[in-house]
Amino acid sequence: MRISGILILVVLLSMAVVVILQSRDVTAKRDALAVIATELREEGVEATRFDRDRAFELIAVLDGLAADPDAIGTHIEDLKTISSTAASWAEGAASPSPELHASVAIRKAAGELRDHATSPSPSILQKARRELEKARHALTTTDPGDGTSAPSGLVTEGVQDRINNLEAAQKEKMLEVEEELGP
Repeated sequence: MRISGILILVVLLSMAVVVILQSRDVTAKRDALAVIATELREEGVEATRFDRDRAFELIAVLDGLAADPDAIGTHIEDLKTISSTAASWAEGAASPSPELHASVAIRKAAGELRDHATSPSPSILQKARRELEKARHALTTTDPGDGTSAPSGLVTEGVQDRINNLEAAQKEKMLEVEEELGP
């Protein structure tokens, strides 16, 4: 009985040590991700404070363009301005945050609408609408991590938003070339 009691005690202590070491490893990884999320920034973009009311206005403008695809081609400069505004908001937003999530989604939606102007497609419009819904949801939800597209507050989500923002910047550069080349 004594030996089995000591054996159980040793096993429990071993398990406690493993749990402590794993929790330290998780903390170190979370801290590393927080640094990555902070460092993933777009060069040449000046950070500005997020304007929630203006964000809703831009979402409404983009919704209107998505509803009238024939008008998109005459609003390319407006879409560039919206992308630039969203980029500066993303630059100034905390990682992770609803503001960052919404800024990136607005920027991606504007990019999708610009893409539709050069290569019209219902699937591109659908992508833009999904991004707008993500932006709207990020700004209106009160339950982070509710299993939807709302920001959960996880550090990994901040990293993903930063990567998506950099991808949107690359897409904008590609669209600039396509728009210069014309149809």
